[in-house]
Amino acid sequence: MKQTKRIQAKRSLGQNFLTDKNKAQQIAGLLQATSEDSILEIGPGCGDLTEFLLQTGANVHAIELDERAIETLHELFDDNARFSVQHGDVLTFNMREYAIDINEKSIHGKSLKIAGNIPYYITSDILFMLFEHADIVDRAVIMMQKEVADRICAQPRTKAYGILSIAAKFVSSPKIALKVPSGCFTPKPSVDSAVVVFDFTKASVSMQEFAKVHPIVRTAFGQRRKMLSNALHQYISAYGKPLPDDIQSLMSKRAEELVPEQFLRLAECFFQS
Repeated sequence: MKQTKRIQAKRSLGQNFLTDKNKAQQIAGLLQATSEDSILEIGPGCGDLTEFLLQTGANVHAIELDERAIETLHELFDDNARFSVQHGDVLTFNMREYAIDINEKSIHGKSLKIAGNIPYYITSDILFMLFEHADIVDRAVIMMQKEVADRICAQPRTKAYGILSIAAKFVSSPKIALKVPSGCFTPKPSVDSAVVVFDFTKASVSMQEFAKVHPIVRTAFGQRRKMLSNALHQYISAYGKPLPDDIQSLMSKRAEELVPEQFLRLAECFFQS
């Protein structure tokens, strides 16, 4: 990669640039991308991961909010026809339109792959945006605060188990693939990070099912210390008749005791036509 002047990280943008090339290379490898793929990179910063994403042979389209970083990225990669960068906020990016566009241009009809070292303060927002597009995303490799990664992969009846855990397991097969110490970043954050791989080809529900079950999960965990008979009172009232025996047996439990399949059963009951 060409040498260029690094920009100073902005705290307001939650920037911590990954400067460990070994880790960047490992992250790119986890994406399992080939020349037939298109990669959307979230927040490329100074291009430390971008360099290795391009080495896969894939087309890389980056979304970056910091105009200073965009200037650096142009200096580094403008001579690579497989690279493009767009100024903007990924949370307002039309991912579905982009996926349709790349599939129309590709003879392979490949789905989208996503990579990113994302700001801690908008991690949940970005993750749920990905979950809502699970039907068009093939695989995502996302670096985040280790605490959030632990929540995603948490098991029932644990403190970390919650909305993120269940949502991730509905739409993908999530796995913590790499631990990244704080010393791998500039500036050095106060916490360690982890890289989570989401395999969206292993979703257990359709997007229509996810749209129904996710509000129930949110409501249940919004009052996680209450029994479901209280936490889901609005759904029970709207149901308007005696609950089936298997559903009634869940009402004395708390949200953290249920596995994802049991939440799906709740959705099937409360949203039956």
